[in-house]
Amino acid sequence: MKYKWSSTKNIEKLSKNTFGNKLSKKVAKKLRSILGQYDFFYSHKDYCGHGIWFNENSFELCIVSDGYPDKRIMKWDNENDFIMFLSKQSDYTCSGADINEKLFYTSAPWELNNQRLTEERLKDFVNEC
Repeated sequence: MKYKWSSTKNIEKLSKNTFGNKLSKKVAKKLRSILGQYDFFYSHKDYCGHGIWFNENSFELCIVSDGYPDKRIMKWDNENDFIMFLSKQSDYTCSGADINEKLFYTSAPWELNNQRLTEERLKDFVNEC
């Protein structure tokens, strides 16, 4: 079954420009500053895609279900390691389409590019609250 968000046409349009160090530092700072108040993931019923949050002095990338972290994908105890990782990502790698980015890659059409991290969402996140 094909989904609009995971169509070849939509995947080909995704930016391969990396998020960069400046934006990634702002994301880390924001996550630390809002500890327990707001996290970076969708919050609705059922599958909510990928999210990031700061929890117990570490940054976590997780699969989100019903508005809560459901399964941890990766954890960084060091803020600089998290920033370095995030700065090298792009809309394309985070979508799950890049076979070389093992943390995000998926062959499942439902998960591909479905509520994933994007530069636009990250920029909106650091500018709100």
